[in-house]
Amino acid sequence: MVTKTITIREDIYKMLLSIKGANESFSNFFERLVKSRSNIDKLKELRGTVKFRNKEDFLKELLEKRRERRY
Repeated sequence: MVTKTITIREDIYKMLLSIKGANESFSNFFERLVKSRSNIDKLKELRGTVKFRNKEDFLKELLEKRRERRY
């Protein structure tokens, strides 16, 4: 297997680390992102079409769910 080294800024590394699965390698994480590209495009198309009654409650719940996934 061939490996490659990439250089990224520390702030970007921290952002990626925060969304990567706890037991997921960066290779698997990037593979998942690339394979889900069509889903990202679909989400971009839907951006702005959803209205939230209480955006703050939604964001709070979302953050709680993310914390649950990490631990």
